[in-house]
Amino acid sequence: MKLVDPNGNEVTSKENTDAKELEKQMSKKVEKLLEPVMNKVKLSGAQIPQEQLMQLSSAAQQMLFNRMVYNLLNKVGIESIDEVLDEDDVEELSTSLKNQIKMVDSSQMQDQMKQQQQQDNPDS
Repeated sequence: MKLVDPNGNEVTSKENTDAKELEKQMSKKVEKLLEPVMNKVKLSGAQIPQEQLMQLSSAAQQMLFNRMVYNLLNKVGIESIDEVLDEDDVEELSTSLKNQIKMVDSSQMQDQMKQQQQQDNPDS
């Protein structure tokens, strides 16, 4: 979790106790949010692949973060998202996201899927 000071500058101290406390609180909330899912999995005797568990955890954290932002905006009286997020922000984030995408052609994708299937089912 990154914190910023009132001027918008990132607080980078690794020993930031406020950040550690907030991360601990967020982890507890994520665990509570995931608890019913994990209980259902345990009761069924099934297992969740590590990758899917990471995705669930990430989704839970994103859901909580979105709710925190919504509650905060509501609390301070923001009525339109345009008051806190403009088109430049969206464009900048879009560019950042686009730069993170790795493109492959369809034959590479099929090869990767076949390799993944072989790893998942070594007996076939």
